Amino acid sequence: MVQSILRTLGSGVLCYCALTASAVGVDRLAVEDESTAVLSNIAMPEMGNQRLDSILMRYYAKGMGGPEVWDNILSMRISGQLTLKSGRYDFHATRKKPHYLKIVIRDGLRHVIKGFDGSVAWQSRPLVGDAMELSEADAREFIFSAHFGSYLLYPYAPGKQIEYLDTVPVDGVLCQQVRVTVDTGFQVDYFIDTLSCLELKVVTTDLQTGQISAVTYEDYTLEFGVPIARKIVSSEDGKWWSTFELKDVKLNSGVMPWMFQMPE
Repeated sequence: MVQSILRTLGSGVLCYCALTASAVGVDRLAVEDESTAVLSNIAMPEMGNQRLDSILMRYYAKGMGGPEVWDNILSMRISGQLTLKSGRYDFHATRKKPHYLKIVIRDGLRHVIKGFDGSVAWQSRPLVGDAMELSEADAREFIFSAHFGSYLLYPYAPGKQIEYLDTVPVDGVLCQQVRVTVDTGFQVDYFIDTLSCLELKVVTTDLQTGQISAVTYEDYTLEFGVPIARKIVSSEDGKWWSTFELKDVKLNSGVMPWMFQMPE
């Protein structure tokens, strides 16, 4: 359940190469030479004039606030109401670059905490028992979700491939479909509004299990220069799973790495 929720709260609550056309007409971003190492650590690098280059640069500028805003963001705290089939819950998440994550789901006195401190993914149920490391399968999904921001950021980073697929309608809005495939076995399709450059939908496929998770982002607002969706609806394998309604967001609020460590 938690992994599905975290995919729901992806970048909408906020993640030298050659561009070539494949035999099926797909624009693809791939590492070509050693100079790429310099660019691999840049979240929003200057790019060329090919189609995928243009899509990404407009997305960085309009859909994520631009490189100056992004570089100034170190951490994020969000809170809101999460609705599942089992009821409504208070939800709190704390993120810190590059991949620290801690979430709390609360129902009155009962609550579950999950975290990733950069090396260990763990879970705690304070009223039930001690904290423990997640299973290998759960840790894999949680660590994937801990990535700060969109996987379209750092386009030249090793371990992933970015490609433009098509221009398609999403609920009547024309979107550009851009796919990211990462070497941990996940495939993420971003559907980016051609006019606003905002993410309207993100579909994540677990290539190991075949599970498909879809997320739609609604009611965007501008917070500290960053477009953030105030309503996020997710589904699992085509069926509604959850709705998240954002209540509060704080950036750079004194988040430290030790806050993500597993309790002893």
